[in-house]
Amino acid sequence: MTRFPDPAGSRAVLIGVSRYEHPRLPGIPAVRANLADLRAVLTDPVSGTLRAEHCVVVDEPGVPTDVGIPVTEAAGEATDVLLVYYAGHGIVDGQGRLHLTVSRTDPGRPSVTALPYEVLREAMVDSRAAVGVLVLDCCFSGRATGPMGDEQGLISGQTDIAGTYVLASSSATRPSQAVPGATHTAFTEALLAALHHPDPPTLDVLFDRVHHHLLARSLPLPQRRVMNTAGGLTLVKGPPSAAPPDGTPPAAGASPARWNRRGFLVAGTAAGLALGTAALEWMVNGGSDRGTSGSGGPSASGSPAVKVTGAPSSGRAPADHTGAVQSVAFRPGGEILASGSADRTIRLWTVTDPAKPEPLASLTAPTDNVDTVAFSPDGGLLAGGGNDNTVRLWRTTAPAKPRLLSRLTGHTDAVFSVAFNPDSTILASGSADRTLRLWNVSDPAKPTLMGRPGTGHTDAVLSVAFSPDQSLMATGSADDSILLWNVATPPAVVGVPVPGHRNRVHSVVFSPDGKVLASAGGDRVVRLWNVTDLAHPAQIGDPLAGHTDAVYCLAFTTDGKVLASAGADKKVRLWDLTDPAQPTPLGHPLVGHTGAVHSVAFTTDGKLLASAGADRRIRLWTVARQVRRPVPHVLQDLREGRTGAGSTTGPSPSDQAGPRSTAKRPRGRPR
Repeated sequence: MTRFPDPAGSRAVLIGVSRYEHPRLPGIPAVRANLADLRAVLTDPVSGTLRAEHCVVVDEPGVPTDVGIPVTEAAGEATDVLLVYYAGHGIVDGQGRLHLTVSRTDPGRPSVTALPYEVLREAMVDSRAAVGVLVLDCCFSGRATGPMGDEQGLISGQTDIAGTYVLASSSATRPSQAVPGATHTAFTEALLAALHHPDPPTLDVLFDRVHHHLLARSLPLPQRRVMNTAGGLTLVKGPPSAAPPDGTPPAAGASPARWNRRGFLVAGTAAGLALGTAALEWMVNGGSDRGTSGSGGPSASGSPAVKVTGAPSSGRAPADHTGAVQSVAFRPGGEILASGSADRTIRLWTVTDPAKPEPLASLTAPTDNVDTVAFSPDGGLLAGGGNDNTVRLWRTTAPAKPRLLSRLTGHTDAVFSVAFNPDSTILASGSADRTLRLWNVSDPAKPTLMGRPGTGHTDAVLSVAFSPDQSLMATGSADDSILLWNVATPPAVVGVPVPGHRNRVHSVVFSPDGKVLASAGGDRVVRLWNVTDLAHPAQIGDPLAGHTDAVYCLAFTTDGKVLASAGADKKVRLWDLTDPAQPTPLGHPLVGHTGAVHSVAFTTDGKLLASAGADRRIRLWTVARQVRRPVPHVLQDLREGRTGAGSTTGPSPSDQAGPRSTAKRPRGRPR
């Protein structure tokens, strides 16, 4: 049962250490903002549930008693809720015991210079509080700009406290993170974002939102331990009055035209031009084909050179997505684009004339973030899934008037991916509940689950894909693996997990001929697999390297010769796969997004590429293949509305080598 803390009988102690005297414990500047902003949320005069005088901040404790005493005092006073939050370095000693550091901690002598976790645990156990909430954003001897935690993580047995809710920033095998330049540590950033949600979250819902936030960014995932009914407690009454810390960077300024050696021209303002208040930015033809530069002609693989041209449209401004765009998909034919967003809406856009995009419809049935959208191959259905654990089906034979047909329920956690089989009769859904489900949608108004859920993954299923041979599927998971499946009732795993990735597998997609499976993930590379022998899938060549952060999404053109990839480094890369054994990058990355790119999609004819992401924007790039390379040319300075000869500036010297190095990269994931 959901309930709020009793302000009179509740206490909170927020502890943070951002500066350390010992050189082996680097500072964590973001901890200062953690404390200030978390206190502001909990004591907000409108939505907070704690009294300001009952929320004590312990900033930069120097010795263990600076932590122990205020926690003990609060534990003695609390009769309803006792909340303790700690952010700083954590040390696990030789016996596996966790110690919370203070500014004067000596890592070589944790038992006398740091606070043993057991002291904190005992104070909470001895309290008269009905519910104890312990939040640990702790680390072990890592740099503040890198890993914040030891690989051992929290010892699960140490967190068993009767009647409490323990929320820890990392799992047993992954460190926490402090992202360079970020206002907050990664875990607390996710925590604050969840507390700013319009619907007040219970602790259980709070954990799910934090988990999803970190999963989507390929950051270490949290863990929890719940005793009794503490999960129904709600710490806020609604979104605080302060603006949420969404981490969205400001829009970038205009950038010059770029020419690259593989035949791409990105002309105009790469960052785009917002149409009024709209966040849908359209890239349309804006380059000149006059003359040549360098050696023209086909690429080394024999495919014609390609260009991408770009300039924002002056058409009517479509309605705005107010949250990150998680997924985009083109309806077969390419005239309709669907987008799903964290603002809980699915929107349809008509792109018959890419220079004049028009909003077509807004679907608001979802009750939480929309993580995935997909059209059926016959174009008659649209599926959408998300954080409300539900998949919905709309009839889209009349796209201007989509009609909700059914709700597919059964998943017990967020739905991250949906896909239709080639004849549009089966829908697959992958979820954070670690299962794959197949639904018979021959009668979409009355879909039925095909047998038991498919199991085999040990963490969230992030991506599902059908092969053109509709008896075969692939899934990618946060457990770092890929599974191949027979499409049966119920679905059955074929062979063993496909090895290779060293981090979460965010995206899997089959080539149009079904012979190649492409995968991408948190290890920053794209891998190609020969799946003609299902029992022994083999990696094709070296991984496609070049991305500098997690790769979240992939898309093939319908001829299978071009693959698009994008992710957390905010760039879209195109690859020539005419010969999958010798993939080559097609020019330089497409730039302009100011946040992670969550989704990419090609039209059926391959002439348009859509990309969308955390900056709440959708970009549409025109892709044209031609034998000769045009001279780089900008027809318009869009910000000032002038026409002219433009710029012939080429790539910077640092870009001359192209986006993919032939050297092997050493490696040690969300969306």
